[in-house]
Amino acid sequence: MSDDAPRIGSQTPTRSVVLPYTKSRGAEALELYSATGNEAYPWQAQQVYDILAVNDAGLWVHTQYGLSVPRRNGKNEVVLMVEMLALKDGRHILHTAHRTHTTHKAYERLYRALTRAGILITRSYQAMGRELIEVQTGGIIEFRTWTSKGGLGEGFDLMVIDEAQEYQTDQESALKYVVTDSDNPQTIFIGTPPTTSTGTVFPRRTSLPPWPLVL
Repeated sequence: MSDDAPRIGSQTPTRSVVLPYTKSRGAEALELYSATGNEAYPWQAQQVYDILAVNDAGLWVHTQYGLSVPRRNGKNEVVLMVEMLALKDGRHILHTAHRTHTTHKAYERLYRALTRAGILITRSYQAMGRELIEVQTGGIIEFRTWTSKGGLGEGFDLMVIDEAQEYQTDQESALKYVVTDSDNPQTIFIGTPPTTSTGTVFPRRTSLPPWPLVL
């Protein structure tokens, strides 16, 4: 390799626990993403395939999936690909995070991607911490910060826990039932390897199966 050649890090997780599967909707998500003008890195593509693995009945193999990656390595793009497919399917998504800055950035990132991919947005608003996007298929994604009561009484098909290293037990108790009414629910946790974080859920879950994934 020459000194001028592009350098990329490891494309395989340091640790991973993935259930066996033979089918995935990953190719659909990657095709949608490519319509934005971007291409997934190999490790991102693999995560998308794993997250979107399905059984013979078309149900998610991983009803919960966790991804722990150091900052600024592209983990948010993985979630973006999954969310784009979920919106195309007409699903209802809740994207939550610890800070309003994070949810707003996620909203802006997805809005740009949908626009570039030519997906018609029929409704959107961006009140800080309460952003929303609806597309022509009827798919809706809501962005909000979490609280100990956030999400109570509401129903979603997909829930994303962003900044999961800050996620605490009382917040988990308030949110973990919001996908229970879905016919095919899924929860995705994305965060960074915990260091000085205050969260209690992610450190406990990333130290044991079923889903430690660290690049």
